[in-house]
Amino acid sequence: MTKTKKQPLAKNVKIRILIIFIVFTFIVIYSAANLIYRAGKTKVTIQIAPNDVVITINDTRVSNKSDCWLTPGKYHLVAQSNEHLSTYERDFEVQDEPLKIYATLSALDDEGRQFIEKHRQEFVTVEGLIGAQLNTEGEKERNENPILNHLPINTALYSISYEYNTDDQLIINVKTEPEYIDIVVEKLKTFKDINISSLNIIFHNENIFKKYQKNSEEDIKQFIKTAYNLPSNYKINEIKQLGDYYYTTIYIDDYKNNLHYAHYRIILKKDENSWKQITTPQPILTTYNTPDVSKDILDIINSY
Repeated sequence: MTKTKKQPLAKNVKIRILIIFIVFTFIVIYSAANLIYRAGKTKVTIQIAPNDVVITINDTRVSNKSDCWLTPGKYHLVAQSNEHLSTYERDFEVQDEPLKIYATLSALDDEGRQFIEKHRQEFVTVEGLIGAQLNTEGEKERNENPILNHLPINTALYSISYEYNTDDQLIINVKTEPEYIDIVVEKLKTFKDINISSLNIIFHNENIFKKYQKNSEEDIKQFIKTAYNLPSNYKINEIKQLGDYYYTTIYIDDYKNNLHYAHYRIILKKDENSWKQITTPQPILTTYNTPDVSKDILDIINSY
């Protein structure tokens, strides 16, 4: 019985194996280089219309319709096309989350408008990206701050809106007359997915309780009357105790119309033989206007 000799690999098979090895090696080296280059950096996606725009970030040229990788920090982007279109500039900060920058240049004259019309599809594409980005950011924002699902509210009696301050902190603005403050408070309480004690709520009407006069009255109600020089139509509710805190509401008594309104919540503590206020009385006590009191206690007082 004769043995069959092994035939040597065909030359073209060897070449294919060599090519596969080289390609695989290149992919590994390229991937490793990318990982090293991107280490500690964040992806920034940029697309600005028109496509021929010249983009620089901190005076370094970057490609349009591309991803660049930047280390965390503050940057300045400039995008220019031609003298008939505006210049787009933006300061932005890179952190850990990927960032997307979409923008369109606007026309400065008739030639600019004609240019935009000729490149209409480029602008439409970016406008679509901007719209989708706004929807995504809006949804994320509403998930983080569920109150935004209910605002703004505008009625004949009051308005409830929101804004962000320079520290990017959400502020709820309430504008109404004193007669309708309690209606606003009750409206906010109807939002079952919201804890009003955690919101930064600002009532934009005069608060007479900002004028506080320290005194040594032993009777708590007399202390409150003296502290705020209460007019005769302001009344004080039953005083309640919660641990070391004493709380109540001060309200306007419209006895002619048999109405009680504009309830302001107040917290006090014993101060030897007298009292001290913990915070300026507010329609709603929150962790912002009453930071030294726990939210659980504020929840109880706000329900009074």
